[in-house]
Amino acid sequence: MFKARIDAGQAKALIDATMKSGRSFGKELSAAINDVSRKTKVKVGKDIRSVVAMKTAEAKKPISIQGKSTAQNLQVMVRLKKTDRLGLRHFGARQTKSGVSYKISKKGNRGFVAGAFQGPTPKVRKMSWRGNVFKRVGSSRLPIVQIKGVSAFGAYAKNNLEKPGRAEVAAELFKQIERRIKLNVLRANGLVST
Repeated sequence: MFKARIDAGQAKALIDATMKSGRSFGKELSAAINDVSRKTKVKVGKDIRSVVAMKTAEAKKPISIQGKSTAQNLQVMVRLKKTDRLGLRHFGARQTKSGVSYKISKKGNRGFVAGAFQGPTPKVRKMSWRGNVFKRVGSSRLPIVQIKGVSAFGAYAKNNLEKPGRAEVAAELFKQIERRIKLNVLRANGLVST
């Protein structure tokens, strides 16, 4: 969870601009906060994908915006939910004669699980397994276990992506409030009608 403080001078400039334009300070500030929350959601997904070879849809799935900032409640939460680790099929799993290779880290090489399989023979996937990777436990044929990679939350936490994210949220909030100040100055001068 990120918290960002509003610069006092910037808040005063927004109050002055909204008074001159006839707009509500609370509504303008809440609009800026909502813009920041949407951009933060996108940024968290990009940060995860910058370190892990994960599809966009899988990185975005556990990220949500909870609530909406209003003039009466100037806050919103962008949440990255803890989820189960994803199966290796989400990380480019490829079956070979001796096991399955995969790639999780964007920086590292492909990993390999000896004796793992996706189907009955190499290059043939068992459709009911949907490309997931399994390995036998013990010497008999059963039981088998699914081999998994990482979750979006795990990648975010392990790579300490929250610290740089805080500074970016604060910078984005500053930028969005500046945008609102300029917009209201233009409105006050009759240069913009919306």
